[in-house]
Amino acid sequence: MAGSTTVTHYTLGTIRRIVVDFVGDVADGTIPDTVLPAFEGQLFEVLTNPGAVAPTDNYDVTLIDADGIDRLQGVGEDRDTSTSEAVPIVYDALSPIHPVVSRTDVLTLKFANQSVNSATGRVTLLYGPA
Repeated sequence: MAGSTTVTHYTLGTIRRIVVDFVGDVADGTIPDTVLPAFEGQLFEVLTNPGAVAPTDNYDVTLIDADGIDRLQGVGEDRDTSTSEAVPIVYDALSPIHPVVSRTDVLTLKFANQSVNSATGRVTLLYGPA
């Protein structure tokens, strides 16, 4: 069975979240690239949660725009296989400036370095008004 993703979008007052549940391919563990629904605002945090069948240790998650730029600023790299992790998305650790997403941006969630067959997990993006 091919890998799959399911995208759910939640609004919680001014903080919003996009949740992507994933399942790796049964033969090679690959997870398909997923174009997210249009949204706009500042990206605040990415949360990763390995599932019952944990992905490969240090798997990578990126959010790529039309110019090939990772809007997660690299914080989705080296995710843990056994522990949920939450990381702020900022341009610079010394200044809390969050990347801004426009409704017209086409953003694709990509997974790399994941080879566990039928691995499961969840990626959550928290964002809010710019």
